Amino acid sequence: MQARLIELAAGGPAENMAIDQALLESVHCNAVPTLRLYTWSEPTVSLGYFQKATDRRTHLPSSTSAFVRRATGGGAIVHHHELTYSFVWPLQYASMGAKAGLYQQTHQAIVESLRSFGVQATRFGDGGNASVAGTCDSATQTPGASSGDPFLCFQRRTEEDLIVSGYKVVGSAQRTGRNAVLQHGSILLDVTPFAPELPGIVNLTSRVIALDQLAVALAEAMASVFKLEFEKFSLDAEVQQRAREVVRERFGQQSWNEKR
Repeated sequence: MQARLIELAAGGPAENMAIDQALLESVHCNAVPTLRLYTWSEPTVSLGYFQKATDRRTHLPSSTSAFVRRATGGGAIVHHHELTYSFVWPLQYASMGAKAGLYQQTHQAIVESLRSFGVQATRFGDGGNASVAGTCDSATQTPGASSGDPFLCFQRRTEEDLIVSGYKVVGSAQRTGRNAVLQHGSILLDVTPFAPELPGIVNLTSRVIALDQLAVALAEAMASVFKLEFEKFSLDAEVQQRAREVVRERFGQQSWNEKR
């Protein structure tokens, strides 16, 4: 299957979330799977859709950083020393239950890409102690569902989370549109002063992994797992224009980011 690959680039908080939304809408129309790999132009907290903005005060190290509210549920993510991915999959190619399969196959690709650097990541659910509570990855989380859960996504656990040396290093979330589903997530590479309690892969394994090399390895693994043939894609004028509109309408607005 033909697919689009948007290679590694940095974006601002509102811009990154708006591009993901614009790509979701684009795949609604053209039904071409799209993988985007990106970083953040400044350390940023992305709040889960149902989290309260005032909850940022409960985590002092990240409380002064930039923040944006995601359109996906779950706990807050501190985006700093990490690789972020988004993958938009057209639903017409999916069988029943494919949303769960999308988590599993995408994380399988991440496991394979990390293995190429000598890092062994395992699915939390395979450890026999998975919990459905405290979800970071829920696509159907409802208001109040995360009450009592840690503020940070990477301190929560779900079956599909990826673990290295007992610590969560990969978490993902989904949002379903009319004809496509967006899954985006973070691969935590190194500890950040904005969340010093969260070690990354470098801290846990002493393996130094360059972002650009991991991006290449992940794209190759995604192509293999999903049987895709990627073509490099630069954001076209239509997607860029729609992303700018979404920044103005949603992610760049205080009314959105502080709506709860």
